[in-house]
Amino acid sequence: MLDLLNLPGIKPVDMYKESKALIIVAVPETVEVPVCGDCNIPMHKHGTRKNKFSDTPLYMEPVRLEIQRPRFRCESCGKMAMPELSFLDDKRRATKRLVDVIRQQCLSMTFRALAEQTGVAVNTVKNIAHDLIDELAQTVRYETPVIMGIDEVNLAGGYRCVITNLATNNVFDMLEHRTQEHLKPFFRELPDKDKVEWVCTDMWRPFKRSFAQYLPNAKLVIDKFHVVKMASEALEEERKKYQSQLSKEQRIYVKKSIRWLTLKRPENLTPTEQKALQVVRQAIPELAVAYDFKESFFGIYDEPDKQKAQNAFEAWENTLPMQGLQSFRRLAKTVHNHHDDIFAYWDAPFPIINAYTEGLNGLIKMSNRLGRGYSYHIIRAKTLYSKEARKVGTGIRAGREKVEYGPHIPTLLKQAESGDLD
Repeated sequence: MLDLLNLPGIKPVDMYKESKALIIVAVPETVEVPVCGDCNIPMHKHGTRKNKFSDTPLYMEPVRLEIQRPRFRCESCGKMAMPELSFLDDKRRATKRLVDVIRQQCLSMTFRALAEQTGVAVNTVKNIAHDLIDELAQTVRYETPVIMGIDEVNLAGGYRCVITNLATNNVFDMLEHRTQEHLKPFFRELPDKDKVEWVCTDMWRPFKRSFAQYLPNAKLVIDKFHVVKMASEALEEERKKYQSQLSKEQRIYVKKSIRWLTLKRPENLTPTEQKALQVVRQAIPELAVAYDFKESFFGIYDEPDKQKAQNAFEAWENTLPMQGLQSFRRLAKTVHNHHDDIFAYWDAPFPIINAYTEGLNGLIKMSNRLGRGYSYHIIRAKTLYSKEARKVGTGIRAGREKVEYGPHIPTLLKQAESGDLD
């Protein structure tokens, strides 16, 4: 029979099909009579044992090896033995090459899809993945970011903390919790912590309290998009008060939701949307005022330097009416409460934003949905150890030493868009 296996020490003698797998029957090529290790005498043949082991797919079908091996028994002490097969995995009823295939693919495919492809149980895939993750956790180290992004993601039943390298757009780490009790030990033990010069995050104070005492050279920049998002939320609060004032005819004319119309920047409006916005301005002048305040707040970030930005904010605040627009007054108060960290945006050598971290959060959530309830540890590993994305996230330090920055976030996003992150 043609040797379809190419495995040392056995030869195929038969093949048949079962409902879910291709069964290849094999026997040892040669059998040496073993010597009892305790009694130091030759053992005697004592029947035959038939075992099945999973192997790599063949002809796009899962494969089971049905191996018939003679058993031997020591007549003196009764010890039993069978010929050793070097290609079998010690921990599982599978070949080593199948375990290697699962290790290579388990962080880029769902466990269920990989189990169906290879014919092994989902729990076997999961156990192999956990062993791989434990190895990677001990061996993989990423370069400490000079510009660090910190954000949160609601995942697998709790809020997690995602840390990125904003200078290279790479994932640096993911932490199980976002509390100070969890974050402070991380920053305390962070290697090369003096390298961190900038940290970009939102206004959640525990983030700053967690790293401030451990990153001596780091300056906080509150993410621009978290700041301008508050202006959009203030406008939303005003819109909800007035949208009901539109007549039926006006509602028909404004085909798209007023919400999306007013949240868009003027330069992004189509001619039809611009005309619809004029209808809204005429029908609800109070909402038009709120829209203009939202836009002028966005304009603060168009200023070229810190002093002009601070002057623009002061002018914006001074034009707020004494009555009404309370949501925008609360926005002004928030800016004062975080004044230095918000305007540190203009102190950085170039604009520092957390946009890629936000995109990564969406990718992580998608991975969770596809995995139908993966644990936090599995999702962390799938994000942090993505093989293809890690290839992009490397560089050469002076002296030709290779450094790794972590999975490249744009590459992760492209993989997700193309369906490679199943």
